[in-house]
Amino acid sequence: MSSPNGKLTARESNALDMRYVFLALTGALFVGIIVYPLYHVLAKSFVSGSGLSLANYVKVFSNPTNFKALWNSIWMSATTSVIAMVAGTSLALFVIRTDIPCKNLLRIMLLMPYAIPPFIGAIAWTQLFGPAGYISKAYINLFGSYDVPWNIYSTGGIVLVMAMYQFPVVFITVSGALGRLDPSFEEASRMSGANAFKTMRDVTIPLVMPSIMAGTLLAFVGAISNFGIPALLGFRARFYVLTTRIYSALAIPDMPLATAMAVLLAITAGAALFVQIKFEKGQSRYTVISGKSVRPQTISLGKWRMPIFFMVVAVSLFASIVPMASMLLTSVLKYWGAPIKLSNLTLKHFSYVFNLEMARRALKNSFILAVLAATVTMALGAVVSYMSVKAKMKAAVVLDIVGTFPYAVPCTVIAIAMILAWSKPPIMLYGTLWIMLAAYLVRYMPFSIRTTRATLQQIHSSLEEAARMSGAGWLQTMRHIVVPLIKPGLIAGWILVFMPAFRELTMSVLLWSQGNETIGVVIYNMQDAGNTQIAAAISSIVLLLILVGNVIVRKVSKGQVGL
Repeated sequence: MSSPNGKLTARESNALDMRYVFLALTGALFVGIIVYPLYHVLAKSFVSGSGLSLANYVKVFSNPTNFKALWNSIWMSATTSVIAMVAGTSLALFVIRTDIPCKNLLRIMLLMPYAIPPFIGAIAWTQLFGPAGYISKAYINLFGSYDVPWNIYSTGGIVLVMAMYQFPVVFITVSGALGRLDPSFEEASRMSGANAFKTMRDVTIPLVMPSIMAGTLLAFVGAISNFGIPALLGFRARFYVLTTRIYSALAIPDMPLATAMAVLLAITAGAALFVQIKFEKGQSRYTVISGKSVRPQTISLGKWRMPIFFMVVAVSLFASIVPMASMLLTSVLKYWGAPIKLSNLTLKHFSYVFNLEMARRALKNSFILAVLAATVTMALGAVVSYMSVKAKMKAAVVLDIVGTFPYAVPCTVIAIAMILAWSKPPIMLYGTLWIMLAAYLVRYMPFSIRTTRATLQQIHSSLEEAARMSGAGWLQTMRHIVVPLIKPGLIAGWILVFMPAFRELTMSVLLWSQGNETIGVVIYNMQDAGNTQIAAAISSIVLLLILVGNVIVRKVSKGQVGL
């Protein structure tokens, strides 16, 4: 409390000073790890041999290969997002609003691709539908054919596999909106004589359209930023997108060209997120989600109940269980293409992985990077969120925006920013493990800020006020009141950062050096070199760790976070 003359007491002044100290230190770190590297990408893209110019951008658009890669990125991502929108919305409607059985199990299975690293998923799909894939061989044996009518190494294969790992984004956003939708609108439609399907078409879908569009635009950003799927499936088909062209430009190396393409990639992804934000603001005047507890109406499918159920089951299996089963089966076969029988099963590939120094080193490096990235980002995210949500400090709002901005920046751009910022004095991190840590901090900072912000908003300010009135200082209040209350959210957020950081590929494949491999890089290099069984064995281990991590998240968050 303030003194009678209106001045701050010594305790209050000290608490205020400590807040500003924490905020200033966090601000300095944000400038160093986020603003400074990203500025280098933008600045470098306008530098050529003659000084400041647009020569790098002219080079992008004048070279047919680069221009085609830009166009491929746009149409591939647009097509992927449309497929993801249709699949994600339809599945959400079936699982959330109809009377099909086993809804909880289906929901978990449909969300599972969200937890599977896309590049591991791409490897699994090549094992299923590649020239020597399990389904391809089954088709040839069944129909006596010499070939299959599909090609996984094609533009169509890339789009379909990409959509398989983007539709859960739409499913999540639409499911949330459908579960909270005020049922009175649908009741009014049915009372007017409309049947269930007409109500769904004319009322339900238009009301949740903001969520559908939000999920679709997020799927677009995820697709255009992806490296693993276009690299594993596209290189063989000579199909290039911006992420893979940037990878090729860095291999030459041609850093100015890479930075120009990186800026174009960031602008395209950022434009999609900007459209999403503007669309949400434009729709905010329509209130379709009430504050009261609602129980959405369940639509009876009648004779279509079981056919639709089996269709959803088929999609769920092919989206989650089948690829993982394929990966596990490949990892225990003696050699790729061996007949599937007991005598051809072995665990030698797992034994080889655990005895392979590079694999052990990669597991250790990935674990260290993931632990540090999760710990640092959650600590900084908690400070920024607290100062913004609870302390209401204006400077913290700015840091909130700065920390969240990297969400709109593709991983490839972040990797280039790290190379430009930390490959020269006074701080040289390139060629070390720490440059990947710097990239991870930038990439996953938005996750920590959003997680801690949501958790802090659930804590009533009266608890802190009571602690201060009892004589506790700010640090004591944080240590004994705030941190214990948000601990479950912090742990869940920590694991949610740890899991994607542990299996990260897009940034690591551009930043790794000999001796500093990560598990994602080793899997990618093994698959690229034709060591299919070894790549499958390591991937199976990673998938197991991800599933275990998800179980822990659900237990810690009491089912509020995770699949």
